[in-house]
Amino acid sequence: MASKVKVGIIGLGWPGREHLKGYKQSSGARVVALCDMNTDIAQQQAEEHGIAEVYTDHQKMLRGADIDAVSVCLPNYLHAPVSLDALRAGKHVICEKPPALDAKQAGKMAATAKAGRLTLMYALCQRFSGAAQLAKDFIDKGDLGEIYCGRAVYHRRRGIPTGTNSWFVDKKRSGGGALIDIGVHALDCAWWLMGTPKPVSVSGSAYQKFHHLVPEGTNFDVDDSAFGLIKFDNEATLILECSWALNLPGGSAIQVAGTKGGAELSPMTLFLESDGIQLDVTPQVPQTDAFAGQTGHFVECIQQRKTPVMSAEQGVQLMQMLDGIYKSSATGKEVRIR
Repeated sequence: MASKVKVGIIGLGWPGREHLKGYKQSSGARVVALCDMNTDIAQQQAEEHGIAEVYTDHQKMLRGADIDAVSVCLPNYLHAPVSLDALRAGKHVICEKPPALDAKQAGKMAATAKAGRLTLMYALCQRFSGAAQLAKDFIDKGDLGEIYCGRAVYHRRRGIPTGTNSWFVDKKRSGGGALIDIGVHALDCAWWLMGTPKPVSVSGSAYQKFHHLVPEGTNFDVDDSAFGLIKFDNEATLILECSWALNLPGGSAIQVAGTKGGAELSPMTLFLESDGIQLDVTPQVPQTDAFAGQTGHFVECIQQRKTPVMSAEQGVQLMQMLDGIYKSSATGKEVRIR
């Protein structure tokens, strides 16, 4: 039996607390250290979960705690530097989305993990939802045929994340707005269902139309909506729509279509045909905890030395697609991905 993976969590906002709960459900992991700049938050979580070691400096935790792996659950601009610190310290890493501020940073993270023969995984929990897992099973069995198109939607009618010193709307700290914050989830899930083909070109537009909703004095220099068209090396196409603010109903949708059938995740529906009759099938979706699923998978990959379902290389390609939409919007041209 493999020994338990000893984990430290860096950042104890909502994502970090969800990671903590996920690890608590894993028989293969034990959280032994917590790190947050806010001592009170770190201490409160440590006391609640019986964790002895608390840090306010991630470097001190990497040097002083007996850990094998870390969860990096910090603002976007800290994803790459803190993950790189952990990888260079010989720790396996699961990093919250987005992988980095851009593809260049993600590439450096992937190269560092590869050089150290370490696991680097990204926390894109929608892949671990019951509906996504079930749809992937049908796709992998060939029930939908060749998947050649997808649609990924994540809209908020009004939901710009503002507040005191909000890093979400500051491009230097966030890397972008709605696209990199919530669009990344929809894009990644649909791309995964399509088999993660290699992206070859991107066209897109990013807009900022709701500046008036942001408190006066806030540095708001990111998109509040974005739209993209991505083409892949297998000739498949993916359409992406996302917004923090848009004069349409809020909601999300992940759809993929193949030569034999299609699937939609919410509500989970399969669009099939039998003897010339079109069928809409609503299978029972297993109840799963996506955060527990992703942390459990991370632990399993470390123990079994296998490549994560969301690999470091996929993280680079995901950032290339996001970068491409922003570049296409800025230039008005299609962007080729090499």
